[in-house]
Amino acid sequence: MLKTSMVGRIAAGAAALAAGATTIVAGPTAALAADVNPYSASALCGSGYSVVDYFKDDGRAYIYLLYNSGNGKNCVVSLKQKQLGSKTHVSAVLQTKATVKVDSGNYGYYAGPVYLYARNECVSFGGEVTVNGELSVYSSDFRYCG
Repeated sequence: MLKTSMVGRIAAGAAALAAGATTIVAGPTAALAADVNPYSASALCGSGYSVVDYFKDDGRAYIYLLYNSGNGKNCVVSLKQKQLGSKTHVSAVLQTKATVKVDSGNYGYYAGPVYLYARNECVSFGGEVTVNGELSVYSSDFRYCG
């Protein structure tokens, strides 16, 4: 009986550990800021988009790059983390070597989504977020190729 009980505990522990690992792995594909900003990059970009990468300036901004393999489009969203609802400067930038798309303005929650078809091209993404008078700026290089 002791062996069966111990094996059952080990199996249950392994299943719980696997479930926890799945949650950790799946975490970055959802909006990291969902608990602070009521909007998420995944929801704003729409169905079929998955997070490729993001920039995080803790407490101020998350800037996401997403990709939809079905339509070959990338999407960028910049999410504020403070002064939510108050209009401050926010921008989202997405570019290939030939084209630049920008959404910039004074927004309460986010800038974007900005879309760009870039199948078989490399893209760069970035943005700016101002909160409490402090500017967070990010611009990637052209390392996201698909």
